[in-house]
Amino acid sequence: MKKHLNFSILLMLAAALFANSLHGQGRGNDEGTGFPGDHFSLEGALELFKQATSPEDFEKLLNSENTTVNNLDLNEDGEIDYIRVIDNMDGDVHAMVLQVLVNENESQDIAVIEIEKQGPEEAILQIIGDEDVYGEQVIVEPFEEEVKNKGKGPSVESEAYRVVVN
Repeated sequence: MKKHLNFSILLMLAAALFANSLHGQGRGNDEGTGFPGDHFSLEGALELFKQATSPEDFEKLLNSENTTVNNLDLNEDGEIDYIRVIDNMDGDVHAMVLQVLVNENESQDIAVIEIEKQGPEEAILQIIGDEDVYGEQVIVEPFEEEVKNKGKGPSVESEAYRVVVN
């Protein structure tokens, strides 16, 4: 009987530890910051921006049900908010403001995509998340990974390098 009781206690302890470790793993990125920005992916927005052919096309892609970039509900009406793209241009600098109408009189900026032309075929691109939405200023720049292989065949060694795309 005592052996059975010890085994039961040991089994319950193991189950509690296992459940606790699973609970701890789930807290990683799922819990988020508690700010609305947890429901809008700046990285995803940049990927959609690269695919878009115009600001209008970008707005359409952002608000498409097929993407998981936007899950914002700032006005808490149970519907995903529509994001407007407002293109402001001054010389060689574009500032594309991503904005949500909270009500008829108020709007909230989500992020700004800044594009500054550096030459005939070169520009700097970054997206800056609004502090009210992300809790602090968040800046994301596009990059591509370049893989360099050393050797050939099944014993090839490769290293990944991040290359900023201008």
